[in-house]
Amino acid sequence: MIKIDKVFWVLTITTFLALLLPILVQDGMFLDGITYSAISNNLSNGIGGFWSPHYTKTLAPHFHGHPPLVFGIQSLLFNLLGHGIYTERIYTFLSSIFTAFGIVSCWRLFVIDSSLKQFSWLPVLLWITIPLNFWAYQNNLLENTLGVFTIFSIYFISKSLIENKITWLVIGSLLIVLAFFCKGFVGLFPLAAPLLYLLVFKPKPFHYPIVYSMVIMLSTLALFYATLTLFPESKENILSYLHIQVIPSLSNELEITEKHHLSIIIKLILELTIPIFFLLIVSIIKWRNNKHFKFYYMRHCIYFLLIGISASIPLIITLKQRSFYLVPSVPFYILSIGFLITPFVKEKLDKLSKSTLKRIMSASLVSFLLVIAISIYNFGKFSRDEEKLKDVYTISSFIPKGTVISTTKNIWIDWSLQASMSRIGYISLDCDNTHKYFLIDKTNIDSVTIGKYENMNLKLSKYMMLIRKN
Repeated sequence: MIKIDKVFWVLTITTFLALLLPILVQDGMFLDGITYSAISNNLSNGIGGFWSPHYTKTLAPHFHGHPPLVFGIQSLLFNLLGHGIYTERIYTFLSSIFTAFGIVSCWRLFVIDSSLKQFSWLPVLLWITIPLNFWAYQNNLLENTLGVFTIFSIYFISKSLIENKITWLVIGSLLIVLAFFCKGFVGLFPLAAPLLYLLVFKPKPFHYPIVYSMVIMLSTLALFYATLTLFPESKENILSYLHIQVIPSLSNELEITEKHHLSIIIKLILELTIPIFFLLIVSIIKWRNNKHFKFYYMRHCIYFLLIGISASIPLIITLKQRSFYLVPSVPFYILSIGFLITPFVKEKLDKLSKSTLKRIMSASLVSFLLVIAISIYNFGKFSRDEEKLKDVYTISSFIPKGTVISTTKNIWIDWSLQASMSRIGYISLDCDNTHKYFLIDKTNIDSVTIGKYENMNLKLSKYMMLIRKN
């Protein structure tokens, strides 16, 4: 007999892989992802230190734009798997798997009905089909790792409250500290979980979530203080992070990307359009069938909704807003919606015939094989910036690692080129000083520069690499 959960887990896994693998096997990533992999790769090669990561010799030689934990973890994978481009892709893929596992863990922790526990595939399916999510996990963002720590922090804090065991709370506190060292203050929202649990579930005895809230605050502070004490260099790292990133962002002096503070909330609603639309359809159908209907698991829905809000609303403080900042909050919104719609979905799926389930399973398995085939076909191709990346590979094969290359101002501010140069060949660009090599754009050749250098005649598409005349 074919079980519904097995059929739809196969469908979910197939969808999961379809949205990630065909892109991950190709070369090319979003700027931030290349930057973080370059820093991690440098750290793995002994260039820079954990508390003082290194980007390039001329751009952020001491990188303090974010706390260093993600770079440290990713560098370990470089040590284990080597320095090819697929290491960061394996890393970001693993972060998606761990996040999915966190969603399933939270679902099974709160769902009492054993038949509904088997529907843990549904929130995972809803979550991975959100464009923001699968794009983020294709591009090695800090938020991916941050999301792993925060969802498991919520899991252990909730488990502590449900089972009244303070041990889980300490684990939750540790995960909050780790989240902070991934991307700073945006990782602290799980601290609100005990009070939100108190507000929604009103447990008895009434006071113990308040006690737990105090415990988690104190244990988090204690762990943070212990880190600063055991690793004195961490103080400089955090202070630099505050001065370089946090304070300028709060005062709207750094990378203003939006005109209105609520722009990030509009982006959130747009990203959640499909699950919200699905919820509306379910509500309309239930209302038409029974005008006095009520949703089950309403408190669970509200609890995870409030957690999602606590993770996303603080982002409105600054005008430096990017949609991918929302990635750690999305699983909680999806869990919230999932608790409302799953009983309805179960009711409909239970009516499916065996033959229909077999067809869904067969289609899923065929699609799975097709995804693998497409991924193999795409292996080694380019998902973006093909011309530029090919030039970087060629340059890196001729120019020694660690070299600083002179260039023009226009090329210097091509941040994706800077990132790719650092990641692929550990080459730094400099537009202010003269060096042995000079990189120019073929469409903007300067005769004065040509007079001092000669063409190396590398087979490049976009650029021309020059070497100083003797």
